[in-house]
Amino acid sequence: MPSFLYAPGVKVYVATEKHGIIDVSDDLVDGSLVRRSDGVSSFSFSLQNARRKYDGLFRPNDRISVQMKRLSWVTVFTGYMNRVPLVTAWPRVVSLTASCSLKRLQMWYWDSHAEASQAMVRQALEDAAKDSGISDGGMTNVVLSILKKVVGWPESKAHIAKIPGTWFSVIEGLAKQINAELDEADEVARTLFEALGSASVGEGGADSTSLTGTYGGFNSAEQKKNAATIYSVGKQMGASSRDCIISLMTAMQESGLVNLKGGDRDSAGLFQQRPSQGWGTYAQVTNPEYAAREFFKRLLKLAGRNKLEMWQVCQNIQRSAFPRAYAKHEGPATAMVRDLDKGGGKAADLNAKPQGTSSGTALAQLAVDYCKKYPNIPYTQRYGGTQMAVLKADPPPGLDCSSFVQSMYLRKMGSLYGLPRVASAQYAFCKKVSVKTALATPGALVFKGGSPGSIHHVEMSLGDGLNTIGAHRAGAKPHDVGINPPVPASWWSYGGFLPRIAYTTGAGGTVIFDGEEGGGGDFAEEPTDPGIELVTGADIPGYNPKDPFDKMFGDNAWTPISTAETDPNYLMAQALAGPRALLNDQPLLPYLKTIFNSTMRSFCSAPNGDLIAWYPDYYGMWGTAAKMVIEPIEVKDFEVTWSDDYMVTHQFVVTAPMGTNLFDPSTGTVNASVGGDVINQMAAFTTGVVSIDFPGVWKALFGLDMTEKQAKEYADWIKARFGARPDYQQMPGLIGPKAALFSAIFLFMRQFAYQYNASVPLTFMPELFPGMLMQLPWANFQAYVTTVTHSFKFGPDGEFSTSAQIAAPARLSGKSVKLLGLPVGGDS
Repeated sequence: MPSFLYAPGVKVYVATEKHGIIDVSDDLVDGSLVRRSDGVSSFSFSLQNARRKYDGLFRPNDRISVQMKRLSWVTVFTGYMNRVPLVTAWPRVVSLTASCSLKRLQMWYWDSHAEASQAMVRQALEDAAKDSGISDGGMTNVVLSILKKVVGWPESKAHIAKIPGTWFSVIEGLAKQINAELDEADEVARTLFEALGSASVGEGGADSTSLTGTYGGFNSAEQKKNAATIYSVGKQMGASSRDCIISLMTAMQESGLVNLKGGDRDSAGLFQQRPSQGWGTYAQVTNPEYAAREFFKRLLKLAGRNKLEMWQVCQNIQRSAFPRAYAKHEGPATAMVRDLDKGGGKAADLNAKPQGTSSGTALAQLAVDYCKKYPNIPYTQRYGGTQMAVLKADPPPGLDCSSFVQSMYLRKMGSLYGLPRVASAQYAFCKKVSVKTALATPGALVFKGGSPGSIHHVEMSLGDGLNTIGAHRAGAKPHDVGINPPVPASWWSYGGFLPRIAYTTGAGGTVIFDGEEGGGGDFAEEPTDPGIELVTGADIPGYNPKDPFDKMFGDNAWTPISTAETDPNYLMAQALAGPRALLNDQPLLPYLKTIFNSTMRSFCSAPNGDLIAWYPDYYGMWGTAAKMVIEPIEVKDFEVTWSDDYMVTHQFVVTAPMGTNLFDPSTGTVNASVGGDVINQMAAFTTGVVSIDFPGVWKALFGLDMTEKQAKEYADWIKARFGARPDYQQMPGLIGPKAALFSAIFLFMRQFAYQYNASVPLTFMPELFPGMLMQLPWANFQAYVTTVTHSFKFGPDGEFSTSAQIAAPARLSGKSVKLLGLPVGGDS
């Protein structure tokens, strides 16, 4: 006759410094072991202290190991002692506590802002760039480096599971949907900021008070203000004075320099642009700055425009029924631009063919002289963008390849004139030339990349056909900024001439490009001061052109590198020394938790004390979770509750530079000490947005196949019943659009799963662990285990039990009427 052998037991071993390993199992009275995901697990227990034998025997941080038995002995806990008995007056039961091995990370302090920390993270990211597969932004390598170099945690004791490959293919559809809708929202935000003046033309703007003439009747305050706005936008985008004359001629003819609210059919604004023809929304085309920018975008793309009559250029952009009508405004427009030029201190000769405001030879010589003066500029990838203060600093705290070009151009020209931040955008900004021509022309740029969209490196030619100067990316050491070892011309992919630079070549100094054509393009609307940028493109470690998310968002950075400009704690970290060296330190575990969660992983300590991290397979969709089948006899009770306390319908994540708190958590309002640029650019343009309004969210995150109509009906039902439930989370240790999106996906998925909650009391099951799927086939039920508590008590009234905290309930098949409404777990 078969018998069921069920013999629960607990063993506890403590490794002491003086007395070796002590087995306290025979003196156990009771205890509770709590295993947690995304946190430190704990063990509390009591011992009989006969003859006070345990007084003073143990010390905090002695190692402890716990084994439990249902059918056979298994190790369930390894960690460090916390509270131990020191002295007791009488022999009595004593209480002890311990934490799992993650206590080491919880109690280990470090300064993430220190230069040594930054150098370590930077190197880890650069090493991770060698990985050709779809990555997590190099964050696995960052975690392993921190564990090994900061804590001394052996790499063999850390196990970080890869994100399931199929997850990327499924989530890509959701990301594309989010990205497409965010593009539309970005336009609305930009228009609003422009209307409020928070995204104005900025540096290089013109003052309408310099317009003191009558200008053929265009002399009202409104007309002069609009003329100055058009001129300022043009100059900011790198337009010549001739280009500005053309733009004013157009606006004079189309609207009389008045921001008209209507016109022929759906035409509106200064240039009578039509929303139906792709110029923008009505709100946009009636915004003077937006309208001017759209006009200059098309103007600066027009090849050979300087060979055409001015009215012909106007007609090429506007397609008027009366093309020669623009010509009559050339005189008044020329006079306006002349006075605006003088008002800006430029005093241009409008009758001469525009020339570059500097030469390529002078630009290259400036770069050489500057690097000789400052030979130790660090090579630094600029996570989060390069601010104007960094580019202007003498010397800069650090530059990468494209910010080096920006810095030299800014010093020579006095303004960026819209020169973009990243190498691929700089190529689009330039006049295209061959690599041979660029290497033979001082001050020209040479680019490296498989295609124009995947350019990842740029340097400046010295004009001898061989040598270049810049921040060298490949194998860069801390000070690889300057003249670089020559490489074969075939190594380079493209060449380019910068706008406003007159390039000469040959012994006679023949002008081959006068700085007039080229420039602008799709990137010309970049502000003169880039401030804090969200997109850093292919200049960063970890960027993979084969990664669909990198292609989508142009960025794979997860964590910012601190500098004096990006992190207010940076200088403090460098200044603290001697007895004050630890004043800026913070616990390491929260930093690592942010990284793990943003890369779609939960974590905890393994039974043997190793660190493990995994993708939480809430519904068994990806086949990565271990499954434990629970029989009816093993369940003491069973009740699942559904609470809307955890419900989130719209998850927002903002990644921000270290030390920047966008919102004050005590008041729930915008932090008054944060500048408007940070709020505008980081929060308003975040990609960390996931909501029930995206139809793709149901398939990607919960495996629910719905048509768009069904998904909308479900989302509408949720909002009608519960209202919108937005949640905002700031991730100060992260940066970049992928980090924001992945963090939002992780938090949204977790909060949705945690709406359903239960504490299921079971018979003793030491094998159950957080991250498992607990299956009850007899109830057609499955759930994800988040926390496990093992309790025991010895003696006549003793008992052994396990309680599982669960989330994400699902059906094992679609047949159960009682569970209708829950997703079906697993592949089905």
